[in-house]
Order: sequence, then C-alpha cells, then structure tokens
Amino acid sequence: MEALLSEGLSRLGITPDAAQARPLQIYCSELAMWNGKYGLVNAEGDDIVIRHFLDSLAAVPMLRKMSFDTACDVGSGGGFPGLVLAVMFPDRKFTLIERSGRKCNFLSNTAIMMRCSNVEVQNMDADLIEKRFDLVLFRALGKFNEYFPVLYKLCSENGRLFAFKGKRSEIDKEIFTIKKIYKDINIEIKPVSVPFLQEERHFVIIN
Repeated sequence: MEALLSEGLSRLGITPDAAQARPLQIYCSELAMWNGKYGLVNAEGDDIVIRHFLDSLAAVPMLRKMSFDTACDVGSGGGFPGLVLAVMFPDRKFTLIERSGRKCNFLSNTAIMMRCSNVEVQNMDADLIEKRFDLVLFRALGKFNEYFPVLYKLCSENGRLFAFKGKRSEIDKEIFTIKKIYKDINIEIKPVSVPFLQEERHFVIIN
C-alpha cells in the first residue's frame, strides 16, 4: 500500500517531505487495521489508497492556488479528505465534522498518532456548528444540493465550497437545482485525474 501511495503522489506531482510522508504512512496503516471493525470506508487493500487517499490528495495542486486559513470537512467519516489534506497543509487549521462517535474516536486518536496539531474533531451534526470557515470541503456526502443550505452557512464571507464529485451528468443535475434558488453564485467544475482510478471525477468549487 505504501508503494502504491508513493507512486500515486508522484503522478500527482506531489513530493511530500519527511514530516508529511510519515503521517500519511501512519494513517494508511491505522485505517487498514481498524476499517473492518469500525466500517470507516467502503474499501479495502489497494482500493483504500486509490479511492480515498489519492482521490483526496488529487485536490492538493488546486488548493495550493487558493488562499485559506481555516477549512472544515463535513461528514468526515474515516477522515477523507480533511485528515489527508491537514497533513499537506500543516499551517492551516482543519476541523473534521462527523456525527458518529465511533468514527470521531478513530479520527482523534489517529490525528494524535500522526502529530497533526492543526486538526480538531467535532462530534456533531454540521448544522449545529457555529464556526465559519474559509473552505468547506465535502466528499461522499450524497447530493450536495440537498445539503447546500447547511454547507453555505458554514462558509465565512468570501469563503468557498469545495466538493469532490463523480460524473459530470450527475453534477449538472445537482447544480441546476441550486442555481434555481441561488442565482448569483459562481460555480466552477474542474475535471480531475486520480492515479489508477478509471472513473470520472470532478471538483466543484462554489464561490
């Protein structure tokens, strides 16, 4: 798994330093160990690396071009993409929002093992969070037009929503619904290639 992760990072043009590579290795090991017991992600073996680690890390080149100090990961689950991105952006503050107490325990303990001091875990529904964030991340959350009011509320003034999505045809359906209500928002759809993943992937960025 570590060799696959290393090759995937290379294909993404990402060269982690020692302070980043070691936490990613720890995370990968812990997830493989506890996933069967806690049901953290719906994958195993190499699929964990491809569908979760590399899928999340594919956002790094684009996020490096964005200005943000705080970010939240809504419905963090096993920690994707928030915990992975916290490793790559150690000078930014990441809040992982997750309803499951069991998953939150895993996230908190793993973040400590990874020495990610820039990570905070919140065990509650997203609509109860009072903080506002420069960047609101979400992945595998379902149809984001259904969650849009909550996600929008989490954004600070001039903040961004950043969604990890699949097929363009499905994205267009969700965006059509949002634009009927929020007519003035600016939406960008960026195709992305995830190493070793033969599926359509896009980032949707809402300013």
